[in-house]
Amino acid sequence: MFTLINADAEEDDAEITDPQEIAELFAAIAAVAIEAIGAGNARELFEAVVEQEGRDPN
Repeated sequence: MFTLINADAEEDDAEITDPQEIAELFAAIAAVAIEAIGAGNARELFEAVVEQEGRDPN
């Protein structure tokens, strides 16, 4: 289960938990990343982020 936090949203709209909304948002983010840095670099970026899951942020 994923929860995305939208810091700019109103208090009651700050969390996105609907899987369809999360998928649509991720697709939009991926499209922008691919356009900005290319498909290969975007893939490396997203793989690095996924790899960090569960690690201590410090």
